Amino acid sequence: MSDVAKMKEAVFPAPTVEEWEREAEKSLKGKPLERLVTMTYENIAVKPLYTRRDVEALGPLEQYPGFGQYVRGARPEGYRGGPWKVSQEISAASPSDWNEAVKHDLERGQTEIHLALGRLPFAVESVEDVAVMFAGVPLDRYSLRVDAGERSLSFLALLVAYFKEQGVPLSSVRGAIGMDPLGAWAEQGTLSCSLERLYDEMVEATKWAKDEMPVVRTMFVRGEPYHNGGANAVQELAFALATAVEYIRAGLDRGLAVDDIAVRMQASFAVGADFFMEIAKLRAARRLFAQVMEAFDGGESARRIELYVRTSPFTKTVYDPYVNMLRAAAEAFAAVVGGADGVHVSPFDEAIGLPDEFSRRIARNTQLILLEEAHMANVIDPAGGSYYVETLTARLAEEAWKLFQRVEEQGGMAKALEAGFVQAEVEAVAKQRLDRVKMRKEKIVGTNVYANLEETPIEKPTQAAVNELPPLEEKRVADIRSALAFGKWMEAAIDAARRRATAREIAAALADGNTSVRIAPIRAWRLAEPFERLRKEAEKHAERTGSRLSVHLINIGPLVRHQARADFIAGLFAAGGVAAERSDGFASVEEAVEWVQSTSGTHYIVCGVDDDYPAFVPALARAFKQAKPDAKLYVAGKPPEELENTYAAAGVDGSIHLGSNAYEVIAAFLTERGVALDGEVH
Repeated sequence: MSDVAKMKEAVFPAPTVEEWEREAEKSLKGKPLERLVTMTYENIAVKPLYTRRDVEALGPLEQYPGFGQYVRGARPEGYRGGPWKVSQEISAASPSDWNEAVKHDLERGQTEIHLALGRLPFAVESVEDVAVMFAGVPLDRYSLRVDAGERSLSFLALLVAYFKEQGVPLSSVRGAIGMDPLGAWAEQGTLSCSLERLYDEMVEATKWAKDEMPVVRTMFVRGEPYHNGGANAVQELAFALATAVEYIRAGLDRGLAVDDIAVRMQASFAVGADFFMEIAKLRAARRLFAQVMEAFDGGESARRIELYVRTSPFTKTVYDPYVNMLRAAAEAFAAVVGGADGVHVSPFDEAIGLPDEFSRRIARNTQLILLEEAHMANVIDPAGGSYYVETLTARLAEEAWKLFQRVEEQGGMAKALEAGFVQAEVEAVAKQRLDRVKMRKEKIVGTNVYANLEETPIEKPTQAAVNELPPLEEKRVADIRSALAFGKWMEAAIDAARRRATAREIAAALADGNTSVRIAPIRAWRLAEPFERLRKEAEKHAERTGSRLSVHLINIGPLVRHQARADFIAGLFAAGGVAAERSDGFASVEEAVEWVQSTSGTHYIVCGVDDDYPAFVPALARAFKQAKPDAKLYVAGKPPEELENTYAAAGVDGSIHLGSNAYEVIAAFLTERGVALDGEVH
């Protein structure tokens, strides 16, 4: 028998968990196995190995997609019955530019028309604006997703007026034209009118759409406001769930049935960098929404929530932005494995300015590669049955439900926002993230590690200010308000739009004269911002003075003995836009001091191995302080306490090591060099 045949017939005994643990402990050289357990921002302990035992402990799992609580997907056939929507959000400088961009992208693989009114650099105010945007766009072939922000009725009226003038049958329109007042309140801290009036608008739009646009969703439940503020997956799930419950209750109070509400609702989440956590988050979301709808006695169709996903703006960077392509690709992969119904992939230059044709193409093609080349639509629920993912899904759902119940104890999502409960929860996790980024325990390639000081920045044209909007025509507002008094809000608004009322005039007529309670907003930020801020200020200083700030490295001994720490120090300061001037490796204190005297530096760091420091550093420090009494001297690495005291007595100003707060080290250096750092990043 050939060797190949023998290999095919060979049977390897399955190792036991106990055998794996013994081998793992050997590799740890006596350290406990618990060293391999990591804690996530969700306060979930992640083990290094998951087995069948972990899944058996969960109880019976769902065996098929499209059944139960839809953990494994909302459709039995998964993407094989139809892929997710390639729903790239289009933004451009003007309505005509937007029109060109959307037609271009639809011809090249985009499958849904997607815009967010609040993120457009121009206002969509009139039927004419809508006509320019959608001229020549084949609305009969594509679904539409419009994020209208806190209120949608006035924009919906403009859109319907345009459809009527173009002869587009309203019943053929599909997709989502939705509003999320609680999400907008969390982001902005205030609303244009009372929350109750916005609920009235939401329900009126929903009732009208039920009859006129039966396959259009009108309620958005967004987790992004919390994710973009630094929330963990548990918080994003819980607060989205609490928002959905608030909207369900508002709809029920205003005469809607729970099934009518559920099929008009779309949930959306941002997918971040923790690959398996984000897959589990989407699977847990379907389970949690099904639980809520069951609690409200919703039917089977009401329990299937539609999930829209966008790759996270929170993880993207201004510096070395091409790395964002890799980040977005991994996030999009997680979104698809998690079973998203529609996906937006961030253009790599999203953090810098409006995307151009190239960055839009790369983002769009990321999805097409997943679909056409990675064949992601050919496997139904690829994460299903994974010991790790199933366990993580169950833990996430459990913890999110607990936090959701705490929100309910506050009186619901609106009360929890008003009381600052939600903001405090998000802020606590955001601070953990910020601290880890500053310590470089959470690494951002190209920003706080492996920063490239020679990179050519991407330049974006300065965005022209939006033209000042004309004042409201008060008579028209009064006429619309009179028409609204008859109770058919959508019909009155559509009629006003056809008579060329603006969106602001319709909104003003709908307003009740009250404003919402002002709350502390959840500020959107990005993980990279602290170091981007340092680097930007260092670059401004270089532009003013004509030279880049630098630290000087006093290297001890041959290259093999000092390179590791020299590279560490150079990399740390590069994260703040500061260069490192390296010396040769010195064999004596005299050589080192001679080099120091030949330079014009202000901050010097000794780089070498620990064994070389005791005989070199104290003598160097004493001579250094005599040669340059106003300069500062540090050592790279963390000395033992006794040696640290000895070095300090000789004149060493401190040490810089893996446990140092890199942000604070760089910020202190910049401040000492006269660079103003106003305020805090977060």
